[in-house]
Amino acid sequence: MKIIHFVSSFNFGGIEQHIYELASDQIKNNEIIIICNDYLEPYYKNRFNIIKIKNFSRRNIFQRYKLQKRLKKESIDILHTHGTKTTSIISKINNKNSYAHVSTIHNIKKDVTAYNNSDYVIAVSSELLKNISINSSVVTNWISFDPKKVLNNIKIKENHALAVGRFEKAKGFDILIKSWINIKSHLKIIGEGSQLESLNNLIKELNLEKKITIEKFLPFPQLLNEFAKAKVVVISSRNEGGPRVALEALALRTPVLSTNVGHMSSILPNELLCEPDSLESLTEYLEKYMHNLESINQSAIFDYVQDEFCLKSKSNKIDSIYKELI
Repeated sequence: MKIIHFVSSFNFGGIEQHIYELASDQIKNNEIIIICNDYLEPYYKNRFNIIKIKNFSRRNIFQRYKLQKRLKKESIDILHTHGTKTTSIISKINNKNSYAHVSTIHNIKKDVTAYNNSDYVIAVSSELLKNISINSSVVTNWISFDPKKVLNNIKIKENHALAVGRFEKAKGFDILIKSWINIKSHLKIIGEGSQLESLNNLIKELNLEKKITIEKFLPFPQLLNEFAKAKVVVISSRNEGGPRVALEALALRTPVLSTNVGHMSSILPNELLCEPDSLESLTEYLEKYMHNLESINQSAIFDYVQDEFCLKSKSNKIDSIYKELI
């Protein structure tokens, strides 16, 4: 099959890593092309053929027409879009059904019209399919690395908590910082995004500079080492499709404390989840468990994640969806 993945963003986070890993497995038996902008090109160009485009509004008729003409030069079987913007663009230009259009919804969206205009929708958790009216299925996120190889490089756990993600409202880092006032442990936050300055200001306002540090996003192999070294990973998201961070941490045998978002309720017991978008709930929850981490035994969950969330099985499921469509 000839498969094109289309992504348009200005950060390399969970969704962009998701595409890289899926395409890396697919390229073993298929021809793969990535449509992306200047910012993302360096992340993909060494492994995949690239169609580089300008970042344009979904309402830009001229740029849509240019992309449509470019795609006509390819004999495409599957065009797989990731996110609302790319899904909307392809839904508008694939008017002759020249190829099967698969869209993946990675996060909660108020308006899913664009997804309902594709041929098939994949969601990373079941709650994302609430308003989807066309053929669809859940293919959860996965882990794509060998946990043993990573853990062999880690000699000892460090004594800090870790949070990782995009610095955007959905991830709830502002609530996490506010909830940390009475926590004794150090918190390291790794990421990038539009809220970086406001989060740094919030840490200063609350006089938490000695307890909370923010660091720039890291290449994936280094990030895995950070997951393995941390004594616990905290997820404070207001809403979430996955999150991938939880799978990566748990596969590396690092406990996870999380709000009840995405697929977390299928991984952690209810008592180890807290209400999303609630400072009161997160504060009470963290003060209960951060000072008593030894009470959390997630060893069975570590094994479950390694067994059930492997890339190959998820890629095979997506491959079956593709074949049914063509």
